[in-house]
Amino acid sequence: MKNEYDVVVVGSGAGAFMSALSAANLGASVLVVEKGGLWGGTSAKSGGGLWVPNNRNISRAGVSDSSEEAFEYMRGVIPAGEVDDATIMNYIEYSLKMLNFLEAQTELSYTPIPGYADYYPGVEGWKPGGRTVDPSSVDGRKLGEMLYKLVDSPPASKALSVFSMSVSEAVQILTRMPGWKRTCLRVFWGYLTDIPGRLKGRRDRHLAQGNALLSALYLSCKAKGVELVLETPVVSLVESGGRVNGIVVEGGKRIAAGKGVVIAAGGFEHNQETREANLPMPTSAASSSGVETNTGDLIAAAEKLGATTGMMHDAWWTPTVMTPSGPAVLFSEKSKPGLIIVDKMGQRFMNESITYNSYGDCFYRACKEGKDVFPAYCIFDSHYRKKYMFAGLVQAELSPDFMNRAMIGEGKMLIKARSIKEISQKIGVDYEGLKSTMTKVRTYAEAGVDQDFGRGGDDHDVMYGDPEVKPNACLGPMTEGPYYAAELLLGDLGTKGGLEINHDGQVMNEKGGVIDGLYAVGNSTSSIMGSKYPGAGCTLGPAMAIGFKAGHHAMGKPI
Repeated sequence: MKNEYDVVVVGSGAGAFMSALSAANLGASVLVVEKGGLWGGTSAKSGGGLWVPNNRNISRAGVSDSSEEAFEYMRGVIPAGEVDDATIMNYIEYSLKMLNFLEAQTELSYTPIPGYADYYPGVEGWKPGGRTVDPSSVDGRKLGEMLYKLVDSPPASKALSVFSMSVSEAVQILTRMPGWKRTCLRVFWGYLTDIPGRLKGRRDRHLAQGNALLSALYLSCKAKGVELVLETPVVSLVESGGRVNGIVVEGGKRIAAGKGVVIAAGGFEHNQETREANLPMPTSAASSSGVETNTGDLIAAAEKLGATTGMMHDAWWTPTVMTPSGPAVLFSEKSKPGLIIVDKMGQRFMNESITYNSYGDCFYRACKEGKDVFPAYCIFDSHYRKKYMFAGLVQAELSPDFMNRAMIGEGKMLIKARSIKEISQKIGVDYEGLKSTMTKVRTYAEAGVDQDFGRGGDDHDVMYGDPEVKPNACLGPMTEGPYYAAELLLGDLGTKGGLEINHDGQVMNEKGGVIDGLYAVGNSTSSIMGSKYPGAGCTLGPAMAIGFKAGHHAMGKPI
């Protein structure tokens, strides 16, 4: 690590490496500084998908699109008081250019995912798939020992918690689309035949999802001379002459940045004090799926220089359960037939299949209405357990309960009981309320209509339902014991609040101007998606589009 670079990037996620690659491609000397001992950030734990409307390959998903339709959809989803029209148009235009740059400068190719629908059906401009694009895989052997310093994908995102699979493969397997068993076999075979990899350990060297994205970015950055240093916390920003021109790292070393500093250090999800000062209550850092180094340090450092913040009250909310390996998000599990979510009185309080980000609104609204939902409970029957995965626990037809004693039993992730009455007693939920709820759900499943919350009534809901279940892919009668229950927490993928930026990623000051030399991207910024989540990839997409622009702007080069 030298004393001076053109650009210094703080953080090592997708937005960070895109900023670095963008600047390095223009000849910049770039340093990427990571606080922790692992690199990749929360981006490495993600699905790696990007939400890019009107991408050049969208027709492969059987979808036509346009910038006008994308704007109409985003404007219809995101409240006007949160994000202005120009910001939306900026994203639509430059996400396309970013994706083209990404494919040209790395080994990645991105494929639109058919059937992976936008999250708000009924809004004009909505599309049934194709806007979310899935990265190709990367051979982890190219990373050498850096593979083992890359944040690993969560077990719940892998087949049998071990085998890496792409988002497209995961969708096929989780929704049991035709050919899903063949896909499973291919994934398993690739892992088992990597004998040198197995001698090194369990980690799959066939990289997919967020691990593939970060690996490809890292390899391209390394080829252009970008340096990455780990275990180097930044303690302050250096400003002189009205411009940010460097950082100070732990131990007092000062590193100059002649062209600019990019903050890409994530949100404040693991800072309990900052959560309690900004987010609705109750709130807990323990249920966040963001990497534990995301504590908002650089947001606070920029505020000391007069930076303004926005959206500090919000997060990328998720339904979450605690597993032996930590928080697991129920992305698809919540939509499968045979599972319901109830409060302490045994009553449902929401459409379980709704987009995961909307769980925040549903939980806090229920709390305001006096319902006891912190925690809530997932309840499902043995038919669900046999057929579907749950938080990384493989379905019982492939992995029976006796093989999963670490996850099933008293005091563990899943509580098991012979009857509804027994399960209610074990988890402390009102039996009469739960029994009444189960009776209604059985009636709704038979009729195919959820008269309380409309579950399974639109394309988003059924995307992760079971197409073999009729008349409603998201509703099951729940008549087969034994029964299972899991404590359900309101978790998050990270916080949405952070530094306010302009269209080039420059950090704004309290006077409405910019702080020269200072840029920010990703969850270190106030989300340009506002309080909503238009589609899968709406966290990484903006982080990388703004990172792409920030790298160019710092170098004084137009795109």
